[in-house]
Amino acid sequence: MAGDNVIIVGFMGAGKSVCGRLLARRLGRCFVETDDLIVSLDGRAIVDIFREDGEDTFRRLEGDVLASLALKSGDVIATGGGLPCREGRMDALRALGTVIWLRGDLADLVARARRIGGRPMLERSPTELEALYRAREPYYARAHLTVDTGGLGIDQVVARMLTALRGAHAARV
Repeated sequence: MAGDNVIIVGFMGAGKSVCGRLLARRLGRCFVETDDLIVSLDGRAIVDIFREDGEDTFRRLEGDVLASLALKSGDVIATGGGLPCREGRMDALRALGTVIWLRGDLADLVARARRIGGRPMLERSPTELEALYRAREPYYARAHLTVDTGGLGIDQVVARMLTALRGAHAARV
């Protein structure tokens, strides 16, 4: 049934992928990562799409993938950090299921993203990254649920996500 997915949003380095995988395992659901869908659709790595065709092409591909998510049911979906941050996209995500924002301190998120590497957006200056984060926050804040990841490990974040989901489900009954 459409609308029964769990969608995870947040800035790069928030733990959307790693926490999403574990959440899906704990819920017995499939895990879907929008960046992986983009790579499958385009045939190139994200970094290559950015380098060869630019961010606008990448954002258009995100829109194509977002439209295809309407076919998903009962999945845990991790979005790229910028996917929800265009007009109408958060509404589309909210229609797909319960949206959870993994919120964290910008310095912690950037440090974590740098350790992982391969992030085209990290080529920006610290001032530009701060402005990007601030511009994205109002979109993320439209999530149904927010889990603050500050000082927490993966298991703790997933436990908070599960608790928040149970509470949200109970509130709807």
